Amino acid sequence: MNNATKSEFRHNEICPLDSTLSILSGKWKSIILCRLMNKNFHFNELSRSINQCSRRMLAIQLRQLINDDVVKKNIMIKNHTNVIICYSLTHLGRSLVPLIKEMDKWGEKYIEEEQKNN
Repeated sequence: MNNATKSEFRHNEICPLDSTLSILSGKWKSIILCRLMNKNFHFNELSRSINQCSRRMLAIQLRQLINDDVVKKNIMIKNHTNVIICYSLTHLGRSLVPLIKEMDKWGEKYIEEEQKNN
């Protein structure tokens, strides 16, 4: 868990919320996780589904999620020459699904309130 440990301590205290937010924060991580909540993706397929994210940035964000044990890179070899790489949520990543869904609901309510007030 590389990224999460960077912000675990605040004012000499362990802060689990900071660890969670560190894993989830990143320009494209929330979208990547939402995509992977529904199905596994090959890199090109995931890249096409998030067309505003560059392939380089997608690779960086996936690598960070893999390092945090939230996403798994599955490598399958077919016919000795054909390599298939697929990304999926790990058990730990799946445990984030209810949290992500609740955060999404909260975000919808927040946006509605902001639009009413403006």
